[in-house]
Amino acid sequence: MFEPHEGTLQLKNKFQKVYNWLEKCGPAELKTKSGTRFIAKANITQKGPHSGEEVIRFMQDGKEYGRAYECCWGRYYNCNRTRNYPNHG
Repeated sequence: MFEPHEGTLQLKNKFQKVYNWLEKCGPAELKTKSGTRFIAKANITQKGPHSGEEVIRFMQDGKEYGRAYECCWGRYYNCNRTRNYPNHG
């Protein structure tokens, strides 16, 4: 079983900078090094322990597969023990 916030990634930008950019410009289509496309978008969490917090959601085919709160930024697994980022293979 994976632990919350397990694994570390080197990211170029801090959470707040990315969140602000996504909030201003809208969802961004991105691609991993291996060519996997995904969407990143800024939201405010509506329920649960992070209710009211800023979150960056990662989407593929219209479905959320991961999310990162500020406390999860730069970690491979988020508070819910799900992967934040697509396979960087």
